[in-house]
Amino acid sequence: MSRFSKYKKADLRDLLKKIGVHTVTKDNKKVLVEKLDNYLAKNSKDIALVEKILEESGANEVDEEEITIVEEGVVAEEEEEEEEEEEEEEENDKAEDEDEDEDEDEDEDEDGEDEEEEEDKDDDEEQDKDYNAPPPLNLKETIIDPILARSEDAIDKFYQFTDCVGITSLETSEKLRDQLSSTVTLNYLEIGLEFIVFLYNFTKIVPLNKNKLFHQLLHDNIPYLATSTIPSLEITGLFDYKAIVTGITWTILAVLLPSIISYFVNFTSRVIEIEDDEYLFRVYSFDPFIFALAKLLVYYFVGQSTILQFATSECLLSSLWNKSLIHLGLYHTFASTLGTLPYILGGVNVLIALYSQFEEY
Repeated sequence: MSRFSKYKKADLRDLLKKIGVHTVTKDNKKVLVEKLDNYLAKNSKDIALVEKILEESGANEVDEEEITIVEEGVVAEEEEEEEEEEEEEEENDKAEDEDEDEDEDEDEDEDGEDEEEEEDKDDDEEQDKDYNAPPPLNLKETIIDPILARSEDAIDKFYQFTDCVGITSLETSEKLRDQLSSTVTLNYLEIGLEFIVFLYNFTKIVPLNKNKLFHQLLHDNIPYLATSTIPSLEITGLFDYKAIVTGITWTILAVLLPSIISYFVNFTSRVIEIEDDEYLFRVYSFDPFIFALAKLLVYYFVGQSTILQFATSECLLSSLWNKSLIHLGLYHTFASTLGTLPYILGGVNVLIALYSQFEEY
């Protein structure tokens, strides 16, 4: 019998944990004593340390006299039980023996259950002692930190959006400035203003119920068109003979003819040297200076077309000449509504185009 069996189970478990021997909750006192004996058998130099730990922990020894008395009583009881069993076996028959065996089995089951309950209670107590409660809830980590992280993400996205808008608006303004600073754009603006005047002369604003663009059948079957007085643009005048002839003549004299002249008479060529090689290229396919100058001269000569006379001879050429003068007269009527606008815009475009010729590319 080991000399450590006189100590309590809890003291033995604490001792084994302190000296680094692994234990589990299901280890009973006998197993703990065996583990301690095996450890001291391998590490005899730690016997003094074990005794010192037991003394410091205040381990209580079980009274030896009580152990002896209990053991003697148990032995006596066992002897008496054996004698009684022998007598009963001789006197009773097989049926009584079976009944006694059943009773003994039931008693053993009850004793086993009681022992298991006691062991479970001991294990629960030890587990309660070994239980480590989780740390308290940290409000900063669970609530405040996520809120701050989300707010920082939202602020970063807002800054990215403003940066994107700022960069986009800056790029757009740069492109717009480059386009407006081009002499070609100024020529387009002049053509656009003349086209607006052309629409103004051959279109008008009328109530919706009087707009001839919609057929009378639609006015009769759609009550809204028949009663609505909302202002609307009537473009039926653009399909008149006068409007069509004027539009074609204006397109030829104000757009096509200056474009042809500026394409063939082009002073925007530049010479570039790349690795001792010279290359000739043109900045514009249509010289904006020549375009503005040709447009200004064409408009001037159209204004002087009143001095031309109709042909009196009867031939095909005379008919074509007279037809051209009629069309030119219709265009002259439209040009008179422009007034001095073509001269002013044309002169400005000529000066700006002339100034831009000195630009370095």
